[in-house]
Amino acid sequence: MWTTIERAILTTASLTAAMTLIAAPTSVTVPTIVAATTLSIVRLVNNSARWQMVPAYLAVTWLCVAVATTLPIGMRIIGGVVALLLLTMAAALVIGLPIPSLPQPDGPFGVGKITTTEERDVTTASRMGRRRLFITVWYPAETNPVQRHPEGEALWSEFREAPGIPPVLRRLTGYLKQVRTHAIRDAHASQYATTAPVVLYQPGLVSITAENSLLMESLASHGYVVVGIRHIDQRAELDEADAAIDSGTAKRTQEINRELRGPLTRHERARISAELYRLSTSTAAVVARRTEDSQHVLNRLPTILATIPGYPTGELGSGRPIAAMGLSLGGAVASELSKMDDRCTAVINIDGGLYGERLDDSFSVPYLMIYSELNAGSNDLARDTAQAEFHEVTAPGAKHLDFHDATVVLPILKWSGQLGSVSGIRVARWKNGQIRQFLDRTVRCATPDTTAG
Repeated sequence: MWTTIERAILTTASLTAAMTLIAAPTSVTVPTIVAATTLSIVRLVNNSARWQMVPAYLAVTWLCVAVATTLPIGMRIIGGVVALLLLTMAAALVIGLPIPSLPQPDGPFGVGKITTTEERDVTTASRMGRRRLFITVWYPAETNPVQRHPEGEALWSEFREAPGIPPVLRRLTGYLKQVRTHAIRDAHASQYATTAPVVLYQPGLVSITAENSLLMESLASHGYVVVGIRHIDQRAELDEADAAIDSGTAKRTQEINRELRGPLTRHERARISAELYRLSTSTAAVVARRTEDSQHVLNRLPTILATIPGYPTGELGSGRPIAAMGLSLGGAVASELSKMDDRCTAVINIDGGLYGERLDDSFSVPYLMIYSELNAGSNDLARDTAQAEFHEVTAPGAKHLDFHDATVVLPILKWSGQLGSVSGIRVARWKNGQIRQFLDRTVRCATPDTTAG
C-alpha cells in the first residue's frame, strides 16, 4: 500500500513539475499538485521515518508555491528543473532502499523467536574480563492462528537496539521498522522443537545475530532450532584487535588483501589465503574468544531453550545433534568450534576464512563450504586435509555481502558494487536450500529435498 502511495506522489509531482516548465494553465496544474500534496501528508503522517521521500516533499512544497503564485519565467524554469532533480533523487532512494516484502518460509512449521543475554567470566591470563553475549533463538512454532500475533518481528530490530550504534545510523534505518519478518516473538513452540537439531550461528566480525533472518526462518520452519550468538562489545573487541597489530604485519596484510582482489588461479588464492590466516594472529585471538563464547552457550543451552514458551524444562538430550554455522568471520568461529568441542557434529562456513589458533588441525566432521565467486578456493588447505566429508559450492554471480539479508533489503548496494550480479532473492533461496540439504543429510540424516534452492 505505502509503496503505491509513494509512486503516486512521485508521479503526480513529476507531472506538476513538467507542466510548470511549459507554463501550463492553473486549471491543469492545480489537480495534480493537490493530489501530490494530499498524498505526501498522508505518507508523512503514517511514516515520518521514511526519509527517502524528503526530496520529494521538498519538491512538492516548492511546486505548491509555484502553482499558487505568479513567478518570473526564469525562476519557474530553474525551480521546475530542481524539482525534477529532487523527485529523481527520491525515486532512486525509494527503489534502492525499499520496504520489501520478505519471502515466506517454505517449511511446515511456524517460526518463533526469543532473545536473551548471557555473561561469562574469562579467566585465561591473556583474555581476562567479562564477556556479554546477546542470544537470539529461532525455533519451530505452532501454526495455530489463535496463538499467532498479527505480524512478525520488525527486521533487524536488534541493530537499532544494540549499544554503540551512532544515532544518525539508527535514524537512517528507522524505516525498516515497517519491514516485517515471519518470526513471532514468544510464539508457542511446536512439540517437534523439543527434539529438533540445533544450529549454532555466529555472525560476522561486527554484525548482529539477525543478519541472516531469511536463513534462520527457513531453517526453523523446516524443524531446526537456530541459536545466534553476538558478543555485545564487539566494536571494542575489534578496536583492541586492530591495536595489537604491528605496522609490518598490517602492511603485509594490506598487500595480501589487494592480491586476493586481483586475478588469481585457485592454487594461488589458496596459498595466499593460507599466508593471511597464519599472519592474522589478532584475528585468531578474536576467533578464539568467540569460540569460547559458543562453548559457554552450549553449556547453557538447556536453560536458554527452557525460556521458550511451551518448551520442556528437562536437560538437553545427549544424542541431540548440533551443527555450527557462521558467516564471514563467524565461519571461522564455527570451524574452530568443531575442532575443540565434540558436541559439534557438522560445520557450515558461509564465505568465511580459516582464522584461528588451530589452523593445522584437520576437520573430522562433515563440512559445507559456501563460496562467493571471488573467494572460491580460499580454504583448500582445509579441504585437502579434511578427514570427513568436505562439500563445497560456489554461488555464481554472488559477492560476499550477497550471503547477508542486505542482498534483499538494500538493493542500493548493488549500484555501488557491493553486491553481485545475481538476484538477491535468488541467491538467498539458493543458499538456504544448500544449507538445508546439507543439514538434512549430515545432521538429521534424512533424505534432502532436492528441489530446494
